Amino acid sequence: MKKILALSLVLSGSLFAANNLFEITPQVGGTFHIDNDRYKNSADLSYGLKFASRVAPSVLTEIGYDRADNAKGSQRGQSTDINRYYVNLVKEFDVWDKTSLYILGGFGYEDLTNNFQNMDSDFFGQYGVGLRHEVAEYLHLKTEIRHLASFDGRSDVVAMVGFSIPFGTYSQEESAPTPGLSHIHTFSVQFPFDSTNVSPEYNAEIADFAEYMKQNPDQTAIINGHTDSTGNPNYNQSLSERRATAVKDKIIEEGIAPERLEAKGYGETRPIADNATKEGRQKNRRVEAEVYNK
Repeated sequence: MKKILALSLVLSGSLFAANNLFEITPQVGGTFHIDNDRYKNSADLSYGLKFASRVAPSVLTEIGYDRADNAKGSQRGQSTDINRYYVNLVKEFDVWDKTSLYILGGFGYEDLTNNFQNMDSDFFGQYGVGLRHEVAEYLHLKTEIRHLASFDGRSDVVAMVGFSIPFGTYSQEESAPTPGLSHIHTFSVQFPFDSTNVSPEYNAEIADFAEYMKQNPDQTAIINGHTDSTGNPNYNQSLSERRATAVKDKIIEEGIAPERLEAKGYGETRPIADNATKEGRQKNRRVEAEVYNK
């Protein structure tokens, strides 16, 4: 058993193809009593049920229950039912197409319904190795062998085979890194009433901003358009978008790649001054560039 476990540790660590989030595995097999002459038979029929949850692409935690009925003692009239409750951590390794090797380790509690020859219910540790084969998308064959070492000195080997029923999908969300805001540049561009035309008098300022972007090729910018509160809010939203796009197009004409720029409009929703005054409305009619580091 130890040689098999050691071999499994050096196999490829690539992820198993299965991506189920949960699985239920009914299983049947045998309990083999080794180094223990207090049982009459060396093996007893065992059966059980396991529930597992995937916590990483190739790692599961599982809880399980095994039972062996009427295990005979070495002396006449002795017998006991064996109930085992356990928790394991399972690590899978990709071996062949649709087949994975896995190793496990954990601990549990063995409950004997009858005690004899100083055998008592007690805790145990266990380790083992197994194979999973994907018979179908929602049906996996699993076979495993575990070595149990009881705290009272008993030693058992449990060999099981079962069909695992996977369900749910394990997904590993990878959030894209958020660009960091470098600074906000406010253009002095003013538009005629109800117009998106950029006056030539602002070409120098736009060219200076484009030159800055050329000198900082790892930065991107969002060109934001804003209006005052005069007029219909829906129209102001559309107008702010078109004005932001007009400034963006001018920057592109200066040689900045379009994929480094984005245009957004916020209408009258983000005032920086009081719309009740002429001066305040003029400040609110603005175009800004949010500059980000990649």
